[in-house]
Amino acid sequence: MSTSILELSNQVFFCQYKNMKASIVLPSYRRYQPLLNTISDLLRQNSDDFEIIVVDQNLEWPSEYVKERDSFKTHSKIVWITLDRAEVVLARNIAVNKAKGDVLIFIDDDVKIPDPFFVEKHLKNYEDHTINIVIGRECQAGFKENDQTNETSEANQLRHLSFSSLQQALWFDRNSTLPTKVCTFSTCNGSMRKSVFLEVSGFDENYQGNSYGDDYDLILRLNKLGYIGVYDPQAWLIHLRVPMGGLRMSDVTNKVDYARTSTGFWIFFLRHGEKGMYSHLFYNHILRKTVLMKTNLKRPWREIPVILGLILGFFRAYKLVQKGVDSPFLNH
Repeated sequence: MSTSILELSNQVFFCQYKNMKASIVLPSYRRYQPLLNTISDLLRQNSDDFEIIVVDQNLEWPSEYVKERDSFKTHSKIVWITLDRAEVVLARNIAVNKAKGDVLIFIDDDVKIPDPFFVEKHLKNYEDHTINIVIGRECQAGFKENDQTNETSEANQLRHLSFSSLQQALWFDRNSTLPTKVCTFSTCNGSMRKSVFLEVSGFDENYQGNSYGDDYDLILRLNKLGYIGVYDPQAWLIHLRVPMGGLRMSDVTNKVDYARTSTGFWIFFLRHGEKGMYSHLFYNHILRKTVLMKTNLKRPWREIPVILGLILGFFRAYKLVQKGVDSPFLNH
């Protein structure tokens, strides 16, 4: 039987990376079917060089999903960990502590991965020993693989590369088709060498509750050590942005402790704020996620505990910034 050129190229492709293994870190909270769909996509990858570490933050599951969930729990490629509370930063650190891979791939629990070479495309970058961090492309629902980024988006990306590390982390367009070096990271679709992750002591567990900004915090701490990421649009997935569960503060069924959650907002503000960016951070990364969030504006009776939580969060954050990163990987 003859072998096609495509089959031969795939054999070479897999052989090239056979000595490198990835650990896919996949925390989940109240996204039952989306999580199961994401796992199914991962199990269709054309590679044996990865494991999936699920950190399930749900103590109870709806009965209609239990059978499929239990089938995944016993799968040879899956490590299933149950966490008794919703703490996404803690969940990721727990997963990394169990990870056996050389490379950590972080993804969200509401993504679709149509490309069977997604894992291999992340790993491919690490054949270059100067590359330590990879940011993949985050496409939106309705995306087709041959879609191209428009010229305006490309121009914006080039403009952002002249910005500071903080500005790049916040504003880089992760749906561009232009590969480049950049100081940003996303736990929706990002990877890094485990050794580098441990060098900076991993995620800061002072980011608690409905945490936002912990991935930007990670890359900015790495950047201070001289590391920078590589954006690879070939490692793409589709972010479905499921409106329920996860970290969605706009989901009224998600319980939000604003004192704990805003502590992380303030830590980022105090730790990484810089001249010319304080007003942007205060408005976009604190106020818009608390008192100015639409969910709260439509329910004005919620504003008093939100404001009190915001004030308490500031004083907590001020003390925690002085203490530094809280992580099980300190002095690793």
